[in-house]
Amino acid sequence: MTRLTSIFLLLALAACVATEQSVSPIGSAHVVSDFDSYTIDRVGLVPVAGTNLDLERSSDLQAALLAEFSMATRYEVVELKAGDLAEIPPMEAHRRGWYRGHTIRGIAKRFQLDALLIATLTDEQVFPPQRLGVQVDLVSCETGQTIWAASVHLDAASADTRKSLEIWAKGQLGDLNENGWELVLISPRRFARFAAYQLAQLVR
Repeated sequence: MTRLTSIFLLLALAACVATEQSVSPIGSAHVVSDFDSYTIDRVGLVPVAGTNLDLERSSDLQAALLAEFSMATRYEVVELKAGDLAEIPPMEAHRRGWYRGHTIRGIAKRFQLDALLIATLTDEQVFPPQRLGVQVDLVSCETGQTIWAASVHLDAASADTRKSLEIWAKGQLGDLNENGWELVLISPRRFARFAAYQLAQLVR
């Protein structure tokens, strides 16, 4: 390898690192102090809940979370549909502030799960400038306690959101041209995928 080639490779690597560093997380996460004591391999992803959230949008959000958490974590993520939970009492944690222990155990037993990934839509505006807020809890099926929680609030009118979104889109959606990433700003499905990506990066 010539010296010139070596310099070129180092400069290219530095550029890649710089790009990665510029993609700062928008969301935040909290983890319990004894998180590492839990054995979690198989995680059930329940349908996304939220006020005035229709079935189609819930499915889009769930699909985005499934894809990103499957890629970013070591967990086997199992997508659970509403029909899978039809005979199990609803958790309604977004209303109650806590999870029903017998509901958690019922789901865990039926699908052989170690934990549940429970997402709630907290804010949304699907027309430009889009907004999307999502809260996600990782709940232990053993204790019924939330052992990891994260939230993200994206606002396409925010310069920070737009900058991170541009970098993500150009890296993940390689078929876009120079300004093609701006299509994400008018696509609720891709905007949801970016939110899911942000949340998945916060998992320990």
